[in-house]
Amino acid sequence: MRRSDPKSKYLGLCLGLALLAPVPVLAQQGSLQGRVTDAETNEGLPGANVLLVDVQMGTATDLDGNYAIREVPPGTYTVRFSFVGYRTQQQTVTIGTSPVELNVALQPDYTGLEEVVVTGIASARSKATADVSVGRIDAEQLQELNAYQDVSQLLTGKVNGVSVQPASGNVAGGIRFVMRSSTGLNGNGQPVIYVDGVRIDNAQVTGFGVGGQGVSMLANINPEDIESIDILKGPAGAALYGTSGSNGVVLITTKRGRLAAGGAVPFNVNYKGVLGVNEQAEEYNPFNAANPDIANNFFREGLISQHSLSVSGGSQTVRFFSSYDRRLEKGHLRNNKQDRQSFRANFEAFPSDKVTIRANAAYTLNEIDRPQNDNNIFGYLGNTLLSARPFIFTDSAAIEAIKNTQRIGRFLGSVEAEYRPIDRLVLRASVGFDGTDLRNDESFPANFSYSGRTNGERNIFNRRNEQYTYDFNARYSYGITSSLSATTIVGTQAFNQINRNFFFTKQNFSTELITNIGAGADFISGDEGFVHSREAGIYGQQELNFQEKLFVTLGLRRDFASTVGDRAPSIWYPKASLALRVDNLTELPRQISFLKLRAAYGETGQLPGLLDGSFLRWQAEPSGYGAGAVTSFIGNPAIEPERVREFEVGLESELFGNVGLDLTYYFQQAENSIIDFNNAPSTGLTASSVPFNVGRSEGWGFETSLTAAPVRTRNFGVDFAFLWNYQKNEVKDLGGAQPIFDGFDINVIKEGLPRDAFYTWSSRAKFNDDGSYAGPELTTTDEDGDGQPDRKFFGTPYPEHNGSFSLNVRFLKNFTVSALAEWFLGNEVFNNTRLFMRRFGALAERNIALVQVGLVEDPCSVNLCDADGNLRPEFRDRNVQALTVGSPEYREAAETVARTEFTFGGVDLDGNFIESADFLRLREISIRYDFTDLLRKANVSRYVRSASFTLSARNLWMTSKYSGADPEVNFAGARSASRAQDFLTLPQPRVLYGTLTIGL
Repeated sequence: MRRSDPKSKYLGLCLGLALLAPVPVLAQQGSLQGRVTDAETNEGLPGANVLLVDVQMGTATDLDGNYAIREVPPGTYTVRFSFVGYRTQQQTVTIGTSPVELNVALQPDYTGLEEVVVTGIASARSKATADVSVGRIDAEQLQELNAYQDVSQLLTGKVNGVSVQPASGNVAGGIRFVMRSSTGLNGNGQPVIYVDGVRIDNAQVTGFGVGGQGVSMLANINPEDIESIDILKGPAGAALYGTSGSNGVVLITTKRGRLAAGGAVPFNVNYKGVLGVNEQAEEYNPFNAANPDIANNFFREGLISQHSLSVSGGSQTVRFFSSYDRRLEKGHLRNNKQDRQSFRANFEAFPSDKVTIRANAAYTLNEIDRPQNDNNIFGYLGNTLLSARPFIFTDSAAIEAIKNTQRIGRFLGSVEAEYRPIDRLVLRASVGFDGTDLRNDESFPANFSYSGRTNGERNIFNRRNEQYTYDFNARYSYGITSSLSATTIVGTQAFNQINRNFFFTKQNFSTELITNIGAGADFISGDEGFVHSREAGIYGQQELNFQEKLFVTLGLRRDFASTVGDRAPSIWYPKASLALRVDNLTELPRQISFLKLRAAYGETGQLPGLLDGSFLRWQAEPSGYGAGAVTSFIGNPAIEPERVREFEVGLESELFGNVGLDLTYYFQQAENSIIDFNNAPSTGLTASSVPFNVGRSEGWGFETSLTAAPVRTRNFGVDFAFLWNYQKNEVKDLGGAQPIFDGFDINVIKEGLPRDAFYTWSSRAKFNDDGSYAGPELTTTDEDGDGQPDRKFFGTPYPEHNGSFSLNVRFLKNFTVSALAEWFLGNEVFNNTRLFMRRFGALAERNIALVQVGLVEDPCSVNLCDADGNLRPEFRDRNVQALTVGSPEYREAAETVARTEFTFGGVDLDGNFIESADFLRLREISIRYDFTDLLRKANVSRYVRSASFTLSARNLWMTSKYSGADPEVNFAGARSASRAQDFLTLPQPRVLYGTLTIGL
């Protein structure tokens, strides 16, 4: 036997002692491990959160639902298990020096009662205890089945009481929110939108017009970065957000860092790739286009390509989420595209158990090309839909050569700190910034002819917008008695907006090869603008909780704003709400697992215009004696915000554990609405009208949602949701002012009518004694004695009833089919395209009727024949010949002739072209296959955590009474007082795409 070296023995002894030395320290630590499963299917839940609440130590489960938290000091802890779509569960566990195993089965939360929703400016609760109606969208879950162009598509058809309508089919085009009955008469009806606590720019920027359509600033927000959206629909919920919250508040939360599944890898990597096309959804036909074949040929299959990469992870002290996304999208009509690049980095730090620091930053580069359409002679649609002779305004090559591009750079960021100096007291401070630089370039090349332009034209528009949001609040929770607990919130909020813009136009370029604006010989126009507005408020809120049975909230906010008059009274906005958990109060039938009654009241407002509170504003005016100052605007120092009050009551219940029912009734009243009056000429103050707080209106409605998951097994599941909304409003008082019309004299604000109602004239057929057509006559007479025939109410540009139906079916475990259908009832559209087709003699239904009534003998003289003089095929089944006088068919044709007149008796017969716009649209449909099980069987799940592939379509099918191509568009964009007016407006496209997602 070989003898050991004494030195080797000594070295081995030292190493042994070194290894044994840490043992007493490690022995003082324990661990918690186990598995989190679905209580109904017994399957592991990957990515579930496990948190030791007392020490804020946690992890996420792996693909099999297993978890492990190591190096836990011995003691007794509360362990919280949570997972999206499941009921949160808490248990108490004692951890010693030996490993402790704790397995938990989570119950599915079919009706979303465990979801935490924002119920106020510094208040968040589960839906089970919320005392106001809050709409909640789980954006992350929706993105598993679809890829969305922008935020508006995430919202469409998902929340009752909220309607989101695109103004056109333009990529990145404007959108209009309609919250409940939109009762207030002032403002543009849009909600206030926050992203991670920062109030953002939600403008529609037109720049140099392309006929009416602008670009939505929401198009710069990457929907892939959004985790959830909460919507406070009216003053009852939004009161503590203060002035400008009368149309609701949209609260967007972006994704945050999460611990990697199982804790083995410090981060997760996710990739999403999208490839698809935008294509024409509805082809034009001879009855809604003069040259349908030519118009349809200008549409294309616009390629969509998107690549999104995100990384998230962290430790117990620091967590992060970062992403890069690029979306290249061509519209379904030429000269329309978007190239958007988005960068985001979100961080959370927990330097101690008392301090949390968050930082969010996002930067977007977006380049958007807009086509010329709408009220415009330079567009494809204007030159092909109206006249039998195409391109009567502008040559097709000249249309193609026009370029209109908006280049946008946007930074959005915030810093937030939370400090908990003592138990149950949270101090929070946040500062946010939203800054946008936008440049709009427009070019009309010198080598083409354009009406009103001499040898080409160059336009440059710049807009710089800066918005700062400041929020500081304190929240303290405490017990008053053993049965009554309370939370007190106090805080202050401020908002500061600075907007600078300028534009410059020159014409007469020597060649199209020189595009520098300085080369233009003729200066046409130029100007600059500056806007600086400030708002601030202080608020307090008291919350009471009696035995988890009765929840009461009282709140009050005082606001200050730079646009309010110096002599205006103080602005106070109160709120009060309560919720009663009937299921905790008394024993209910076993079929009712949850029942809550709630009621809420709140007040908010809508600010006056920028200069409304200034008595006189002056501007320089040149004259033969030099420049001087003249009055440019007359305001009212006593002007105050429009005030909107809302009362809502609701019922929420869960039946059989898997059926949810939510019913809400609301009533809104707007007072002190701002109406403009003209001063008498004798005052000399006639530079502008003067605003006064004299208007009043009311609105009311019902909101209903029914959700259910009737079937759920390991391999099969079905869930659906049905939303139905009913809304009405009425203008009650204008203070003696005349009706207020939009710029095209069709939509009106008038006492006794709904807001923005269609209010105009129409005609009908008049017949001789022998039954022959005697011409048109007005449908109304002069009953009020003003010397002009009375106008007539033709309906509203928004629906009286609307809703949606969504369905998700999972089968063979890994296949999921999802569909969303949306419907509108009781709304109208003014079809101005059809009116102008009539003016140009290209309205086929009228031309056929002219022949049938005998007013035209030769069909070829009214564009009903082909080049060979034969009746065109599409009209051969229309009985294009003179009909028997007095027959029902004759009278119907005569009515068609009369109802397609556009003027008579000195008035415009726009009512003849207002049509019912009810529709049912298959908004979204998709089929998804999840490859995760295959990855596990192939033993590669340690490298590729998850993968799926989805085929999807948007706007796949529609049925509507409307004769045009799309009942949802508006030629004047999404902010104009003109609403639901279709004039050469680009319809929405059908979108087809495939999506590949991979998680590493």
